[in-house]
Amino acid sequence: MRKKTEEKRQAILAAARQTFRESGFETSSMDDIAMRAGASKATVYGYFPSKEALFLEVILDVGEAHGDAAFKELIASENLSDGLRRFGEQHLAFISTPGAIALARLAITEGGRSGLGREFYARGPGAMIERLARYLEGASQRGQLRKCDPNQMAEHLISLYEAGLLIRCLFGYPLQLDEQRRDTSVARAVDVFMNFYGVPRDDAKPEW
Repeated sequence: MRKKTEEKRQAILAAARQTFRESGFETSSMDDIAMRAGASKATVYGYFPSKEALFLEVILDVGEAHGDAAFKELIASENLSDGLRRFGEQHLAFISTPGAIALARLAITEGGRSGLGREFYARGPGAMIERLARYLEGASQRGQLRKCDPNQMAEHLISLYEAGLLIRCLFGYPLQLDEQRRDTSVARAVDVFMNFYGVPRDDAKPEW
């Protein structure tokens, strides 16, 4: 086999991204992707061991770009609540896309029989939670949030963003997540989060 190059890898990813977008995961084939990339099927398999692994890379690449944009909005906001709302809006906009939903379903299916599910979590949701936890820990140190386990705070916040929405998407429930509904859901999630983790003026600790 010829020496692997990053240029060829990116060409295969670009071809796969377009093929998956046009045909969906199930009906796309490695033959179609190889043809579009100008490579042999053997070459494609040399870079990616399966269609599932290739799909994982495609969606995680897109997710990383969305994640970077979301964290940029968060860090740039002077007001914590505003930043968390903007972050949540970006998050919901991505996880409700057909590609993200398809990958989540695939990761759940593969979770019990291969390492793809664990890899998806570690490089996708898990990495985002770790990054968000570091930001929330900084907010705690600045006195904007209570001093709690930052990973737990991050997990709670993500769960609040997704509450009642992600599970519908995963099960194919018809859901019109228009901008107004998305923003309302995110605003409520941030309100609940700040009501518990925010620092009240009298510093009274809520019952949990």
